[in-house]
Amino acid sequence: MNRHDFFEISRYQADGGELIGKHPSDVPSKILSQKFRAQNPLKAIRAKCIDCCCGDASEVRKCVALDCDLWPFRMRTNPFRKRRELSVEEKRMRAERLQKEATI
Repeated sequence: MNRHDFFEISRYQADGGELIGKHPSDVPSKILSQKFRAQNPLKAIRAKCIDCCCGDASEVRKCVALDCDLWPFRMRTNPFRKRRELSVEEKRMRAERLQKEATI
């Protein structure tokens, strides 16, 4: 893993040949995962919030920075996504599947 894995010379004349960050989809996932632990966006947001709070995770819950675009996601959940309610039958089927997998 080296700088060329993440950077490239800009194609745009206005940038004057500057070194810029590649688009993440242009970096192989194997290399991305070596450099960045959080592969889940909500985990990455949580990590950034902890960094913003000087490493104190308990301060993330208390955050009052409402101007921050990450604020709604700081608890590693997406509040805009409706929580799925499972029927009794779905819960039973999942419990059976888990029990079956535990015995394997």
